[in-house]
Amino acid sequence: MEFLSRHRIFASDDLDEGAHFAGQVWERNRSVKTDKLRYGIRWNQVGLDNIGFSYIEHDCAVDLTAQGPLSDHFRIFLNADGIIDHRVDGREFRSHPTNTIVHSPGADLHLDIRPFKLLLLTVDGELINNAMRERFRKLPPYSNWLGVLPESASLQTMRSMATWLAHELDQPLSPLGTSGKPRQHAERLLTSLIVECITAASPVEAERVLAISHEQVQRAAEWIDAHLSDAIGVEEVAAAVGIGVRSLQMSFKRVFGCSPSEHIMARRLDEAYRRLSNATQGSTVTSVATELGFFELGRFATRYRERFAEPPSATLSKHLC
Repeated sequence: MEFLSRHRIFASDDLDEGAHFAGQVWERNRSVKTDKLRYGIRWNQVGLDNIGFSYIEHDCAVDLTAQGPLSDHFRIFLNADGIIDHRVDGREFRSHPTNTIVHSPGADLHLDIRPFKLLLLTVDGELINNAMRERFRKLPPYSNWLGVLPESASLQTMRSMATWLAHELDQPLSPLGTSGKPRQHAERLLTSLIVECITAASPVEAERVLAISHEQVQRAAEWIDAHLSDAIGVEEVAAAVGIGVRSLQMSFKRVFGCSPSEHIMARRLDEAYRRLSNATQGSTVTSVATELGFFELGRFATRYRERFAEPPSATLSKHLC
């Protein structure tokens, strides 16, 4: 499956031309072809406010070395097909369709590329660094520990969200095709998932966890309820009540038995039920869902049914009769 086909920005059968293009949109590099297959590269790309999406198809083996340290973005490799061997500051990883690799800014990079199809996410480095500073007192250099992201429910959700969003950005009539609240919600959710996945890879000794009071947790929950239609994540909640992100996460687990992100999801489902139960003529499940940041309507319907034992369409139809 090709992603972002309406956003093709480059295609070439010439190695030098391809290396020059990659140096402009990714990293300056030296590339040497290492097999007898015909060279070919196709690159589709679209950017949101803080995350860029690139879908790349590469047809032959190439030895690539970045010229200088990597620039100020985190890059997440979601292989759809094929293999890439990575050497980042001397540490070696292999990306393939069943794992996820992230590069951090400032590292030295060498890639041993075989034919591949890849969805590449490029995330603003300052955004990630700010999120890490909210969670940890002090982190060792990323290149010492960041590489293959550990498997987790958050990682599976992040991969699913990224591929769905890349598909959705290619649809002419999608509400995510232009700037606005739906796109803000979707990007904020994906950003939160990326931060959670990077946090899960961090050294345990770097964590800073400070206890907060039940009253502070309750204030955070009340703030969430007042902003359910906004594009919010755990950083915004923590900032609103003046506490650290990691402390908020641990305290939500203690008080509510779930993470702040899970609490936000549950409260948005509750709000969706309330709005569908009080809907007027002309209201639709889609409009209610997207206003609250749910864009994968199939997944929204599944979660809704699990929580309320009926599909959202049933709630709507009962109260419009």
